[in-house]
Amino acid sequence: MLFNKNANGSEEIANLTGNYYQNNNFSKLTGHLMLATSEVIKIIGQSVYTLAEIAYNYSLATPDNAALVPYVQLPIAIKAALDVCRSNDISHEDTGRKIKIDATSEKIPWEWQLKRDDELQLDRYYAAIDQLIAYLDTTTLTAWHNSDNKKLSKSLFINNASRFDFYFPINQSGRMYIMLLPFIREAERKYIKPALGTDYDKYMAATNLTTSEKAIHELIYPPIPLIAMSIAIKRMPLGLIPAGVVKNFISNSQTMEASDPAAISDIQYMSHLFFEEGMKLLDDMKRLKNGFTTPVLIPENDVHNKYMRV
Repeated sequence: MLFNKNANGSEEIANLTGNYYQNNNFSKLTGHLMLATSEVIKIIGQSVYTLAEIAYNYSLATPDNAALVPYVQLPIAIKAALDVCRSNDISHEDTGRKIKIDATSEKIPWEWQLKRDDELQLDRYYAAIDQLIAYLDTTTLTAWHNSDNKKLSKSLFINNASRFDFYFPINQSGRMYIMLLPFIREAERKYIKPALGTDYDKYMAATNLTTSEKAIHELIYPPIPLIAMSIAIKRMPLGLIPAGVVKNFISNSQTMEASDPAAISDIQYMSHLFFEEGMKLLDDMKRLKNGFTTPVLIPENDVHNKYMRV
């Protein structure tokens, strides 16, 4: 674990989050830290986490490993502190669930206030994950650059968050990009690779391309994020997708009391919209690559002519 080495775990969590009490019982946080740690490991890989753990617990670290520790600690601390607050909103006893407050000096928050605070803390958690990934990308840590997620990204045309963001805005979120990796791979495997055929490896390597091939190469990228998002919207929880993408799914009332979930028809419509736009862009690439032109099916007639062609 990356906390409580000197029996000061609550102080560490308080310093990192800025909203956790130092006098809280650290043992009650242990289970939440374990769950939050497992979430982070899924993103950065076990090997990277192990480097941070060794650096923290045994001081056996290079400068890169030592600098890694607070970057890994921060998202874990934020997520664990949020989860323990959520679980403590209601006490769980052998006689059932109860709410305990000091009626003279405390007041239960409204549901909308709790929801807003949840959103704020989750935004901080996501930002901390993005910061961690951005830091890892600047290092030479083999554990990161050889991780499963990094290996997969290197095998794709859309191989980083910045490139994805260029064609479909995700706030250059490394977290979001990693979550989308399976869908990016599916989009490239099902639609891009067949379109390129035997030229796939040539365009993937992108070396020694002619001027015309470079023009084709540029058109490979735009459809991939749209097709990937089309797949993701149908399969991922909407709460994990950037708010700007799902804003049309929010309840029409747009008030504190709004709680209607996105309709399946709305999700299907948005997915279809992204897919169709992506396929149009893919067709543009195919036409340039294969030399197709749009045929004139009906001759163009002019009202000034004394004749017409059929």
